[in-house]
Amino acid sequence: MKNSLRALIAALTLSALPLVPAQAEPPVANGTAYVALGDSGAATTGAANLDLEAPLRCVRSTTNAPRLVAERLGLALDDRTCSSAKIPDLYASQTPGVGPQLDALGPATEIVTVHIGANDADMTEYILNCHAAAASGGCAAAADPEWDRKIDGIAPAYATALADIARRAPDARIFVDGWPTYLGDTSCPAMLGLLPADAAYIQSKFARLNTVVAREAAAHGAVYIDTIAASPALGMCADPSVRWFDPLVADQTLLPYHPTLAGQRGVAELISAAVESSGALHR
Repeated sequence: MKNSLRALIAALTLSALPLVPAQAEPPVANGTAYVALGDSGAATTGAANLDLEAPLRCVRSTTNAPRLVAERLGLALDDRTCSSAKIPDLYASQTPGVGPQLDALGPATEIVTVHIGANDADMTEYILNCHAAAASGGCAAAADPEWDRKIDGIAPAYATALADIARRAPDARIFVDGWPTYLGDTSCPAMLGLLPADAAYIQSKFARLNTVVAREAAAHGAVYIDTIAASPALGMCADPSVRWFDPLVADQTLLPYHPTLAGQRGVAELISAAVESSGALHR
């Protein structure tokens, strides 16, 4: 278990490595029609289809959900999503070569997608603790209430960010997509010893995170997109041909707990449908 945990840590922190930075993405005076904001859940398919023209630190994919949405809807895209991003990185440079994500917004912006908050809630840290605890009874058996407090605690910053997005892009419609199904009520060999109870426990925390961002989206006039309902059988223990996230044995992306191409396609379909049904493109 120690070796597998070590591999998990290396994979989950791959996007935090100080890769050679690209030239900083500049502010846009009027904003692009479609601006994508967020972290690795929106940015990457890991080692698959890496966009070498984007800041390499962001591990951004050429086949991530924002790209697929822009192609389907025929929108000019400024993709500012970046792996390891937290809410403060919307306002300030995340690292050399990666500018504040909100710099992409402007009066010409029509559509904004937002997928951020998991890193603010320290999801990776607590998930690693669950894997480490497998040999001693698991994390669900000794639930840490601090995890819930961390998740709930992102709400004020998240609310402020949504308000600032609306202020900087006053004519834009904002779409917030939640976290899809990672795990069900059981585990599988690809999770390398994760206990079934812990699998369900981890998924419950993503559900709580969804509740927080859905509530803030509703309070600030944004459209929340539920991705759980479309993915109950597509988590990390699903068949590799259909799963939306790579498990510990991350044979598609090299990034456990990160979207596969199927996952990015699935989320892109949900976002595209929400944008189309909202009438945001016909105002």
